[in-house]
Amino acid sequence: MKEQISDSRLEALFPVDDGLPCPEGTALLRAFAEKRPADFVFLKPSDLVDLRNSAFDGIPEWDAFADHFGTCEMCNA
Repeated sequence: MKEQISDSRLEALFPVDDGLPCPEGTALLRAFAEKRPADFVFLKPSDLVDLRNSAFDGIPEWDAFADHFGTCEMCNA
């Protein structure tokens, strides 16, 4: 059974003023967290600053999130 990742666990990665990414970005991040829970526990807010130099680069679910998050105007408002 897949672990359900709570919004509060995702929200902890983002500044309070910014909040979660757009719905698509949140779904992609949640997919990463649910597919790779052992990796997700090590994710830090600093990994969201330079997405391509992250230790998660090369993980398909992370790359999908990084591609979206880095280009989406709603995620980077």
